[in-house]
Amino acid sequence: MEWETLLSAERGTEAEPEGLMSDRSDYDTIICSTLFRRLQDKAQVFPLEEDDYVRTRLTHSLEVSAIGKRLGEAAFRRLKKAGKDPWFACHEEKEFSDVLLCAGLVHDIGNPPFGHFGEFAVREWFGAHLGELTLKGQKVTELLCEGQIQDLYHFEGNAQSLRLLSKTPCLGRMQGFNLSCAVLATIIKYPVSSEELTGENPRGYKKMGYHCAERRLFRRVSEKTGTEGCRHPLSYLLEAADDIAYRTSDLEDAMVKKILSLSQILEGLKSYEDAMEGSRGEKDAVRRCRRGLEALYQEELEAGDRKPELTAVQRWNQQMQEMMIGEAAGAFVRHYDRLMAGSLDGDLFEGTPSGHIIAAIAALSESLIYTSSLKIKTELFGRRVIDSLLSQFMPAAVKYDTEEEQTFIDRRIMDIISGFYKSMYHAEAEGKDRGERLYLRILMVTDYISGMTDNYAKRLYKELFG
Repeated sequence: MEWETLLSAERGTEAEPEGLMSDRSDYDTIICSTLFRRLQDKAQVFPLEEDDYVRTRLTHSLEVSAIGKRLGEAAFRRLKKAGKDPWFACHEEKEFSDVLLCAGLVHDIGNPPFGHFGEFAVREWFGAHLGELTLKGQKVTELLCEGQIQDLYHFEGNAQSLRLLSKTPCLGRMQGFNLSCAVLATIIKYPVSSEELTGENPRGYKKMGYHCAERRLFRRVSEKTGTEGCRHPLSYLLEAADDIAYRTSDLEDAMVKKILSLSQILEGLKSYEDAMEGSRGEKDAVRRCRRGLEALYQEELEAGDRKPELTAVQRWNQQMQEMMIGEAAGAFVRHYDRLMAGSLDGDLFEGTPSGHIIAAIAALSESLIYTSSLKIKTELFGRRVIDSLLSQFMPAAVKYDTEEEQTFIDRRIMDIISGFYKSMYHAEAEGKDRGERLYLRILMVTDYISGMTDNYAKRLYKELFG
């Protein structure tokens, strides 16, 4: 792979946008979009959160964007200094880091309401109910191809992000956001289809990266950037930025929610340290990080801070982020040849002190934050909301735009779906065969529901079901 093509400014759709769209940068297009604004009312960890201190999907995306930009700058400078590639000597740092700045803003734009639990709820619904849907007496599963069926069974926010960015009407144009191929390639963390995921999957990817409906787009992006089905090197830096942002912020938000205390964090770090396998140096590094948090807490106590535990964790998070940015950038340089050959498995934190701290925080989060009764209660409500909305809209959508007679209720149900998503369907379905149109009508409903904010989904549920 070569940076001249990896940073391709060519757009995701072949047709050039007209008017204002042609004058907008990726950044301008993203921050002025409705989908980006909706992230302010989508859960990062805690759904339907009333405390405006706790992070939303929007604030998380802004943090990932900022950290991603810094990672890009750090990696660029190190690669230039190391003389790894002559490209860096004659190009500007901004060309490299701005792709990460934009990719960080949109990496979660396809996530449904209620966080990752919402993704699970959609997958669960299709697993339980797709086989029950019929069109003119024939099972929907008999009309769809295997790849389309697997898309639904493996519904995933990453693939949905690529779909919405490329298909959602934006400023009256039907090319979606029409972002650069460089940005689109960077957000594709899993460059496999659902069929490859369930079949030959030599890299062991756990999630799909694109729907059948976006196969042509994926091929165009791969061709224009020269990735040819491999991960874009910058996707590893974006993944690192995401890990840095949410692992550290989850601790802080959980403390604000009174789910987690400083003593529990220290105990979790100590437990991980005692059980960890690795070199003495790695173990010493984890110990230094833990003791650094203890020292910060003592400083805040002596200074008479009103919330010494929270302030200590906030300061520690900043220190950890600096360490993680440095180590991720260092790993990018160290693994540069494999990254450019598309052969690096795993992530940039493997075998680093940062990787161990991230693993320790992950274990702590799984045991105390993600399983807290406060979080689970709202997630279970969210599951019921998504299950009910899919059950209400999907049977009517299957018959929509077909010769099969729609009942009065079916027509009224379809009237509720925004014309925004209907226009998206009609533009995409033109000229397609029966099975493809059916698949796109099903995606129309998942597009509609995944585009909802947490509170809109809750409000619509209450309006429909009391």
